[in-house]
Amino acid sequence: MRKLMAAVMVVSGLGLVTGCERKGDVQRQQENVAEAQREVVQEQSEANQEVASSAQDAQEDVNEARQDLAEEQNKLAEKQYEQLSEQDTATGGSGMVSDKQAVNKLEEVKGTIQSASGNNLTLIVPDKDNQLMRFKSDAQVKVMHDDKPLSLSSLKAGDEVRASYQMDPNGQMLLRSVEVTKTSAKSLNDMPDVAK
Repeated sequence: MRKLMAAVMVVSGLGLVTGCERKGDVQRQQENVAEAQREVVQEQSEANQEVASSAQDAQEDVNEARQDLAEEQNKLAEKQYEQLSEQDTATGGSGMVSDKQAVNKLEEVKGTIQSASGNNLTLIVPDKDNQLMRFKSDAQVKVMHDDKPLSLSSLKAGDEVRASYQMDPNGQMLLRSVEVTKTSAKSLNDMPDVAK
């Protein structure tokens, strides 16, 4: 662009020089202007080539990103199809397990009590690599030891139990029953209503 400006200035200068008596000066200035114009044209051509090359690179990047996206969408669709096929097989062809069936399904687990309170129970489950399972309870939970009813808060850490639970609509494990299968020594001393 500087050269273009210089060329414009030279052309302006030509107008002033036309009054000059020397033809040689005018001719040199005309040659300088022509050279400046050639340089401007060449620079514009190079700039246009750079812009075209950048646009082509950007288009290639966009096309590559679109191809990657399409591949990822295909993989996702395949996974979803596999999951639907597995569900179809697991449900005997019915397609989906209803939310009501999943919520109402009664599960059972055996473990050792880590803690128990009025409406919470935490078990250590050996069958699941000593995983901690946390349960909520409501007024309907039945806690038994030797066919005698107990309160959930009377259970002690170390007691071994068999617990039945259901998943509630919020995904929490809701206790339905707890049966003490073996009491800890600490628990035997603290439970007046259980035969020692």
